[in-house]
Amino acid sequence: MPLGELRRRENTRKTMKRIACLLLLLWGGACCYGQQRVTLEECRCRAREHYPAIAQKGVIDELEEFSIANARRNWLPKISLSAMAGYLTEVPEFPEKLNNLFSQLGMNFSAMPNALYGTAVQIQQAVWDGGLIKAQTEAAKAEGEVSRRNWETEMYALDERVDQLYFGSLLLQEHIATADLMLEELSRNYGMLESMIRFGTAEKNDLDLLKVEILGAEQQRSQLRATHAAYLAMLGIMTGLELTAATELEKPAPALPPTDAPNERPELALMDAQAGLLNAQRRAVRASVMPQIGAFVLGAYSNPSPNIFNSMMGESKWSPYLFAGISIKWNIEGLYTKKNQMAQIELNRRRLESQRATFLYNMELQGTQERAAIAQMEEVMRYDEEIIELRSTIRRRTEALVHNGEGSINDLLRDLNAEEQARRNRTIHEVEWLKNIYDLKHTVNR
Repeated sequence: MPLGELRRRENTRKTMKRIACLLLLLWGGACCYGQQRVTLEECRCRAREHYPAIAQKGVIDELEEFSIANARRNWLPKISLSAMAGYLTEVPEFPEKLNNLFSQLGMNFSAMPNALYGTAVQIQQAVWDGGLIKAQTEAAKAEGEVSRRNWETEMYALDERVDQLYFGSLLLQEHIATADLMLEELSRNYGMLESMIRFGTAEKNDLDLLKVEILGAEQQRSQLRATHAAYLAMLGIMTGLELTAATELEKPAPALPPTDAPNERPELALMDAQAGLLNAQRRAVRASVMPQIGAFVLGAYSNPSPNIFNSMMGESKWSPYLFAGISIKWNIEGLYTKKNQMAQIELNRRRLESQRATFLYNMELQGTQERAAIAQMEEVMRYDEEIIELRSTIRRRTEALVHNGEGSINDLLRDLNAEEQARRNRTIHEVEWLKNIYDLKHTVNR
């Protein structure tokens, strides 16, 4: 696919992402008056807006503009001002015999003054520089692009940190919901046993055993809530959102990226920008060894006059004059270092290609592992609902037996814990499945 088309698609995708973030931020502000519901995408957008490095984006753009402007200013005329004052120990003068002859003719010539004074203004204009200024401009643009891609890579890594905290908080949220359900079941059975004790069909020890189980469940729920609060606090710091226990984290949509989707990681765009910088550096090295042609104009006002005869006759002291011409400059020193500089650039290019190939290899391997994990988890999840239903049926039967005085409280507790564990497993499987999907989407940037 042409580079222009890739850039167009990337810009379109970035624009749509910005619009989505804006809509999510507006929606989040409108929902803050009721029960707070937060999505993964909203957390990502908020984290990017809240991250201190967001200010670097404007700085990078300004630095690039300044660098390009400075490079292009080399085409502007260069103006220099100078002034001098000096003393010559030997100055031009006619020989004594020639002076005697001039004296007989009525002309007197003295030596030039030893003291010299003058001011000058010089204007230089580059005519042809061998492509050096253009190469420097392209290098400035390439450096700005590398800085921008570095920033985008850093911001993309931020998404992964947000995902880790979000899915961790989501898992704890689901575990707390399961713990609440478990406590409801235990409390309901506790009330049933209290009624049975009043009718003499149950023993006080059974009630104590159930009470111990309730206390343990409440203790476990308290631990889950504390851990959940810590996760929400960290997520709140990253996003700037006020997240509490009442905040509901929505489960993201399980949308798998297509299997043939190209990898659009920002690291690849960074490597492309680095390759562009190497090309610009190569052109700059080639241009630096080319001869440069310029034009100049020198305007001066000096004493004595450049016309030494007038000065020797004492006819003029301070006089203006102009000097214009063409200059050719060739810095042959660059010819000695060009070979080594080009070899260094070539080595950097080969290293960059190796890094790119290694990155694509690792991403392909990681993507394959994540797709396999998703498929494995989907296979496991096929049995979760059936297992829960069977565990619920077994628990209800045991409850009926206990209610009729035919079952033991230990059997009931065993079946209750088994049902809770089945629900926990379903929660773990579902959240892990979702996380694997979003890990894969992060791997291919889709």
